[in-house]
Amino acid sequence: MRVTVTLLAKRYAQALFDLAVEYKILEKVAKDMELVGTTLENERVLKRVMANPVLDAYKKIRILDKLFEKRVEKLTLKFLQLITRKSREEYIIFICKAFDEVYKDSKNIMPVVITTAYPAEKNIKDQILKKLADVTKKELEVKEMVDESLIGGFKLDFEDYQYDNSIKMQLKRLHKIFSENPYIIKY
Repeated sequence: MRVTVTLLAKRYAQALFDLAVEYKILEKVAKDMELVGTTLENERVLKRVMANPVLDAYKKIRILDKLFEKRVEKLTLKFLQLITRKSREEYIIFICKAFDEVYKDSKNIMPVVITTAYPAEKNIKDQILKKLADVTKKELEVKEMVDESLIGGFKLDFEDYQYDNSIKMQLKRLHKIFSENPYIIKY
């Protein structure tokens, strides 16, 4: 089911992206989709209303119109109406996320999460991110997180990769090596 939702979201997102490029309003539509996604994610009542199968599409479209009519481009609003008429409104959040991915990919922007045990020193963090930017040849959109359970070191999450250079992971590796070692010293 999850794969189906991801494929569906990517297809709709790509279609909207192509239209936005064609009409030369890509930046505005990108901001619109961010607004719509954030609104639906933060408003639980609205999310439940959109996922409610009892409410008909007409009522949901009226709700979306009232919320976004004066705040988003006509193309974005028509797109939301189409999604709702096709009974795909519960996937709007996923479509917004997929649109963000397509948009960032087109702008050569790569989201990166750097997690450290304590707030990282700026010069060390900059060195790590510069190496990643040099390797990927992309502009990095960095989000910093602190996770004290790492003990030390850092963890990088980008695209479908994770580079874990934390003390916690190194200790796990050592534990595995020592637990699998069949050699027993006899005195």
